[in-house]
Parts: sequence; structure tokens; C-alpha cells
Amino acid sequence: MGLIILIISIVLGGCGTKQTPSSNTQQNAAATQAPNAVHLTPVPAGTPLVTANTEVSKQIMAQKDVLGTQIYEQNGIVYGDITFKSGVTKDYAHNLANEFLTQLKTSYPGRSITAQVVIDGKTTDFISFKP
Repeated sequence: MGLIILIISIVLGGCGTKQTPSSNTQQNAAATQAPNAVHLTPVPAGTPLVTANTEVSKQIMAQKDVLGTQIYEQNGIVYGDITFKSGVTKDYAHNLANEFLTQLKTSYPGRSITAQVVIDGKTTDFISFKP
């Protein structure tokens, strides 16, 4: 009886649809890029700070799982905080903070900058830049 079940399982297991390796690779690549893909539109260098900060803040607020953002200066360091919903993936939050940092470096050339990830009221990740 066990031998018959084993043979039926092997035969039925081989009847599934077959995908070509190239379509399999494309699906895997799309699946791995989509959850972490974040692309902020760069604000041009030289844009007035108020305009640049407003524009980058709008773009960040439009991203998934973002509750708020804040840009401020303290002790000579420019901080960019992004507050996320609970349960956000660490990779996604880190990637968005990294893009935020890149934009802040354009808006605040020659300044020390820190982008922070805030989840449940606690800073869970940060990326710093020192010129």
C-alpha cells in the first residue's frame, strides 16, 4: 500500500507546469526588488531649503507604511526622521532612510547629517554622514 502511494505521489508531482529558467529568474528578481524598491525624485541642488524640505517630505509621506517625517537641526547636525507604522520591514525602512539621507546631503552640502528610522516611538536605525 505504501509503495502505491509513493508511486502515485511521484507521478502526480511530475505533472506540474514547467517554467523556463529565464521566466523563473525574472519572477524572482521582480519579487525581491518590489518590496524594497524606493525611489525619491531628487530635488535639484540649489533649491531653497524650505521648498526642498517640503518636497522631500511630501515624497516620503507618499511611501508605504510612513506615518510622518521631520527635518531639524540640533547641535550643528541636520536630522531627518521618518516615523513608520509597526511591522514595517527593516530593509525597506533602511532603504528609504538612505534615500532621505542622499537628498539631505544635496540640500545641506558640507553639513553633518543623520537620517533616523523611528518605529513605535523608538529610533531603530540611523545612517550618518560627516563631510
